[in-house]
Formats: sequence, structure tokens, C-alpha cells
Amino acid sequence: MNEIDVLVPAAELTNMVEPSPPELGENTFRGILTTALNQGYHFARLDEPVGAPLGCPVFYLRHDVDISTPMAMRLGEIEHEHGVCGNFFFQLNAETYSFFVPETLAIIRRLREMGHCVGLHIDELLIGADERAIAQTFDWVIEHIVALDRAVSFHRPSPEVLGRRYEAFMNAYDERVFDAGSYLSDSRRSITFHATLMAWLAERRPRIQLLLHAEWWREVEGVAHFWRLLSERRNDELRRYMIKNFPKVFASLLDGENRQFSV
Repeated sequence: MNEIDVLVPAAELTNMVEPSPPELGENTFRGILTTALNQGYHFARLDEPVGAPLGCPVFYLRHDVDISTPMAMRLGEIEHEHGVCGNFFFQLNAETYSFFVPETLAIIRRLREMGHCVGLHIDELLIGADERAIAQTFDWVIEHIVALDRAVSFHRPSPEVLGRRYEAFMNAYDERVFDAGSYLSDSRRSITFHATLMAWLAERRPRIQLLLHAEWWREVEGVAHFWRLLSERRNDELRRYMIKNFPKVFASLLDGENRQFSV
């Protein structure tokens, strides 16, 4: 449980809301964590029993990893610094990163070592919404690829999964943790949720689920800059794959130093 000595009065916290939304970036993200902690919120894992300890309000911090595994790692590190846990969901069939490469698997392992919940971001077009099919997918990945926590979010969820309760794993859209009066998101790279979130924290709303897509929190000069960073990473991943698997053909053409990427 995250405990504090003194709660910030609601009126004072409301006055802190800026007349214009803040920028997406680490400072704003840290501010969200600090404000929630100062208001006495318990940051909860979605794979744990539903409910708040000792009557504390509950904060489900969720990250659907659609684009950037490096930024998922970065947000996980920041949350760990603040002593809170997040919920990260990786997509098996993402086209912006590969789930099965050593780099992604290392990130998954490290996030779990830090105490975060790491589950699957299910694409219904690939796997569907059937409980048995999703449970078997978990079984296969956990047995053969990497340890995971049995929790899911759905990529572009259909009405079939909204509010649905599964027995074999926890659904981020389960009615016990998700409804219109407790859910906010940065979808479409928008910060407009921020003012509402601050108001909810001020009133200590009993439950909040906040979906933040890690990639949007990389500070960039604009969408074109973001696209360039993403393209550079994907091109480098393809370069390394071709050199590793077809060295006699591509090594002399594509050789270069391995780089670290932030998106």
C-alpha cells in the first residue's frame, strides 16, 4: 500500500490544474504519479484480487504497448523509482516491434522483476475473445517463451469484451475495474484527459484506471520527429536481422554499430 501522512485538500489540488494542458513527457508523467500518491492512492496490479487495502482509493495504471518497447521500459523505471506498480500489455502480432526478439523478452523480464504486472495485449482479429483460446495462448507463451502474468487488455476492443469477466485471467475491461466514470486515456496522443484526472484525484474518486500508451510520453518536437525515431529503430532492427541471418550476403553492405533507441 502507498501511505502518506497528510492529504492535499481537494480545493488546493483543483487550483493546481493549469489553464492549458501540460506537455506529454516525463515531467508530466512524474507529476501524475506524485499527485496520486499524495492523495493516498494505492497503485494496483490488475492480476491481483480486486479491491483496495484498508479503504484506500485504487489507481490502475495501464500501458498498452502498441509501438515502443523502449518507452515501456522507461515508464516502468520511473514507476519503480516512485515505488508504484504498473500494468503493461504486450502484443504478440505487433508490427511496430517484435514480441519474440531477445530485446523485448528482456524488457518483459525486467518489468516483472520490478514488480509490474506484464500481460498480453490481445488482438481479437488474431486470437478472438474466447476464454479458452486466450488461456491456451498464455499457456504456450509462458511454457515456451517467457513468464507472464495472467492479465489482458484488448487492442481496439469489441463490445463483446467490454465489461466481460473471465475466469482464467483478468480483463482490463472487466466491469469491476472499468467503467466510464473511472477510466481515462491518452488515446490519439492527447493530453486532454489531464484536467479530468486532476479533478478525480482531488475528490479521491474510489477507483481510477488510466491508460497511457508509453510511446506518446517520449518528448519529441512533433509527430514527424516521432515518426523519424520509430523508423530509425525499425530500420536498424531489420539491418541487424539481415546481418545475423544472411551475413555472407548483407554484412558488407549493412555493417554498422548497434544503436540504442528511445522509441
